[in-house]
Amino acid sequence: MKIKLCCLLVLLLALRLVSAAPDLTALKWDAESKQCAPKPGEVNLAFTFVCTNVSNNEVSITALRTSCGCTVAELPSTPYRLEPGSNVAIHVSMNVAGKYGLVTKSVSVESSAGVKTLLVSANVPDPKSSDPK
Repeated sequence: MKIKLCCLLVLLLALRLVSAAPDLTALKWDAESKQCAPKPGEVNLAFTFVCTNVSNNEVSITALRTSCGCTVAELPSTPYRLEPGSNVAIHVSMNVAGKYGLVTKSVSVESSAGVKTLLVSANVPDPKSSDPK
């Protein structure tokens, strides 16, 4: 009897864990990466990602984490709750002062639907090559 009860408890716990798994398809993104070609001297670059909740359940975006301090990602509020069918813009800014060439940074979006990594990149012109002589 005790063995049957233990097996039943383990089965119920396993079913609860499976049903609590994130739905990785709940959010649809307008893009997973964005690029830009800044003009010489332009150092603050702006990107916008839009995600839509395509599931039948509310999804909460709980955190935005960037790969370095030169990149900032913003939501209207944190946590941000997305009702089914609604969307939100995530604004990302990247400061490329002192950098040139291809610069790529990541933004991890943590939500009840799982973690999504977005990329922003810019091909920053070398200031030495744009100086007229």
